[in-house]
Amino acid sequence: MDYVIETIDSENLAGVIELPVSLRNMRVEVTVKPISAETRSNSSDNSAYGCLHQFANPSKIAGEKGAWERAVLKKYANS
Repeated sequence: MDYVIETIDSENLAGVIELPVSLRNMRVEVTVKPISAETRSNSSDNSAYGCLHQFANPSKIAGEKGAWERAVLKKYANS
């Protein structure tokens, strides 16, 4: 995979990338490389919600209701 690494003044990036204040007015290193097909495919459409659904065990879903309350009660019942 081809890529380019350049050290430039951060002022040259002003209209291209919004830099944090801590990186302004100094020399910075910029790396340019292509993103892989796996990274590109719908990565912006994915969300954290439901991303682990492929590992879900349907037989345990019913037991999830009230699980947090039961765990807290078990942990702090004798306090």
